[in-house]
Amino acid sequence: MFPQSDFNETFAPVAKFTTIRCILAMTAANGWELHQMDVKTAFLDGDLDEEVYMEQPDGYVDPTYPDKVCRHLRALYGLKQAPKMWYAKLDDFLKSQGVDNINPDACLYLLMNDGDIIIVLVYADDPLLVASSLAAIYKMKEALHKRFEMKDLGEAKVILGLEIRHDKALGTLKLSQGKYAAQVLEKFGMAECNPIGTPLEVGLQLVKADKRDD
Repeated sequence: MFPQSDFNETFAPVAKFTTIRCILAMTAANGWELHQMDVKTAFLDGDLDEEVYMEQPDGYVDPTYPDKVCRHLRALYGLKQAPKMWYAKLDDFLKSQGVDNINPDACLYLLMNDGDIIIVLVYADDPLLVASSLAAIYKMKEALHKRFEMKDLGEAKVILGLEIRHDKALGTLKLSQGKYAAQVLEKFGMAECNPIGTPLEVGLQLVKADKRDD
């Protein structure tokens, strides 16, 4: 057998940025709770739905059968199918808890139970939890902890490079990309550059374009 290279679907949907902004706006307007979790080694939780083989890794080659290959029994980091299979596993679990997917965003889930609203936004291995009460947040966290190895990050502070400042008392939720902008400047060696009011070159003189015949 040879290592499989004829895989098909390898993508995993992630929450749309527009959806995230809408949910954050609703959170601020309604005074909801906003928490975040991180799944440890998420891609290892995926179950493969097809046979996948790989060459024996360096340092672990069986001297008796050096020409044989390994068959994957579960998803692995670096495997093309891993993100998709992880999403499928999480999707099945959420639906088993009564949390329904909301169209048109495949990563937006909603549960209405006993007067509480629970929203789950999925971006790869970083679920964002929104609920109308802390009790509902803790209930969902408990369910996720029982099924997956996860780290509780508490109230959401950063998502996709966006810094979140949520003040429930004032009913405000502010987003900032200052830290992300500083990282970009640092990456390109411009951390010490001077800010200007416009992106145009300093001292640039604009000249009116000549009229052209149609």
